[in-house]
Amino acid sequence: MDGYPYREERIGRVVSVSGSQVVILLEDDQAEMEKTGHPASQIGALVKTYVPGATVFGMITSMSIPIPSQEAGQSEMRIVEIDLLGESVHKSDGSSSDFQRGVSACPALGDGIYAASQEDLAKVYFRPTESTVRIGTVYQDRSLPAVVSIDDLLGKHLAILGTTGSGKSCATALILNSILEHHPNAHIMLMDPHNEYSQAFGSQAEVIGPANMELPYWLFTNEELAAVVLGFDARQAVAETKILGEAILASKKAFAGADADTHYIWVDTPVPYRMSTLMQILDNTMGKLDKPEKIRPYMTVRTRLEALRSDARFAFMFGDLAVRDKMAQIIGQFFRIPPGEKPITILDLSIVPSEVLNVVVSVLCRMSFDFALWADRKVPIMLVCEEAHRYAPQDVDRGFEPAKRAISRIAKEGRKYGLSLCVVSQRPSELASEILSQCNTIFALRLTSQKDQDFVRSSMSEPCQGLIDSLASLRNAEAIAVGEGLPVPVRVCFDPLPDDRRPRSGTAAFSQSWKAPSADMSFVESVVARWRRQGRDSHLESALNAEAPPPATSTRQPSLAIAARPATRPAQSRPQQPSQQTIQQPVRRQPDLAAMGESSALDTGGHSIRKAPEPKVTIRKDAPA
Repeated sequence: MDGYPYREERIGRVVSVSGSQVVILLEDDQAEMEKTGHPASQIGALVKTYVPGATVFGMITSMSIPIPSQEAGQSEMRIVEIDLLGESVHKSDGSSSDFQRGVSACPALGDGIYAASQEDLAKVYFRPTESTVRIGTVYQDRSLPAVVSIDDLLGKHLAILGTTGSGKSCATALILNSILEHHPNAHIMLMDPHNEYSQAFGSQAEVIGPANMELPYWLFTNEELAAVVLGFDARQAVAETKILGEAILASKKAFAGADADTHYIWVDTPVPYRMSTLMQILDNTMGKLDKPEKIRPYMTVRTRLEALRSDARFAFMFGDLAVRDKMAQIIGQFFRIPPGEKPITILDLSIVPSEVLNVVVSVLCRMSFDFALWADRKVPIMLVCEEAHRYAPQDVDRGFEPAKRAISRIAKEGRKYGLSLCVVSQRPSELASEILSQCNTIFALRLTSQKDQDFVRSSMSEPCQGLIDSLASLRNAEAIAVGEGLPVPVRVCFDPLPDDRRPRSGTAAFSQSWKAPSADMSFVESVVARWRRQGRDSHLESALNAEAPPPATSTRQPSLAIAARPATRPAQSRPQQPSQQTIQQPVRRQPDLAAMGESSALDTGGHSIRKAPEPKVTIRKDAPA
């Protein structure tokens, strides 16, 4: 279907009108048209009719033969249902206006229905303006480019949905690359939980990964930090959460200084504080208590904080030696302000421990909204949330509630403050309905699950039943696009991406890889080394890509689960990975609480740590972090 090689012709007449839906009866001579694959005889085809003062366009949504004939060749009644889309108003000089949504008058019974010409298709589907970008071609006519309006697409949020392997990641990369091609000063942050997109934008992307990711603990709210420290016990650990909040507030005010104005500081104010100060406050408070049962919640908080600080996986939170107010620099890096030559940030969240991933997403989404709120819409920002169903699930018992709350707030209110949300999901039925319903443009790739199809259908803002019914039969890199970002609902064939711009989301080539040995024990050792380091060191990455062993060094690693911090740290901006030699980290022996009348063993990742209150320490503002 590379064009309409026929003149405008009548295909039927109106026999029923109900709101925006019209039923037509095909002419008797249209049977041959259907056999030859005439474009106007396809689901999703564009047709038109004439009303006083305008040309009304509609889309075929279903076709049927109510009473089939018993023998081939006999005349049959052919019924076609059409959804009215919009109109082009006739001008006094004989020309017609651009296509616009909605109709001022419906066709009357008996009015003729005509196949749309190629000129009509261009008028409806292709409206080139300064704010439109190309993403592919129109399925009904491959010579017509499919374009989206940037202001409408981003101003009212969008969703990219599709089952695994349907081309969802490539569609996301294509849309973003098309935007960046025409808007090099954009501000886009993409949360990438699987490290798929690091190469999809070339030199235009600022990739934040293990080496440069920095999200200090003092940017977390009390609820978020409690979820990191206490884990799934945070909801039940009311006493520990309260203790942590009081210590955080006191630490923030102590960092500001006695003479500083601290009336605006509360427990969730994003201002720095020293973790050493917080520990001292916990110790001082415990020193004043005389019963073990009162000390236990303080010990729980302190012990788990110590475990986190000594865990290399949490270096992005606790890695700084000196506490400095770098909030502006961190936000500038995340949101590309100024963009320079890198208008998009790829946040590699695969390095974040899975047990706190939802908390980190909560921090990022909340910071995005708060920054947009106080920026007065001067710097529009786009937030792309991959695997959105993980962070904002429909099930209230799953996920992290603050993350869902932050994403939901962006979906409902972000438009007012210049914050655009793009949700990407392979399981839309598991995504919170209040979030998807706020996405006014939806790109639905192949969806085989009936539950997902019904969920997407209920979220569509426009009637396009015929197109939605074809979701299960879409080919790869095809989508049903509906919403404000496009002139009308349309079946889109996405443009192919160059190999160097494709996300790393392809399916493994099992048949090719298993024909010959592809790895040896040295490869396994290099994987184990990277696994233990919880990072992607350059020499290990090269070894993995080349399927060769890394430099001949030992891969033994120290235990980081409960090891206490050394008394002093090396002078460096971020903690370095342990050397390849076996490292014995000092572990402070803590006195038993049995002498106090009761023993208290605290669970920290399967290890039992016993700790007693330490002597009271005077807080010094110049103390190390």
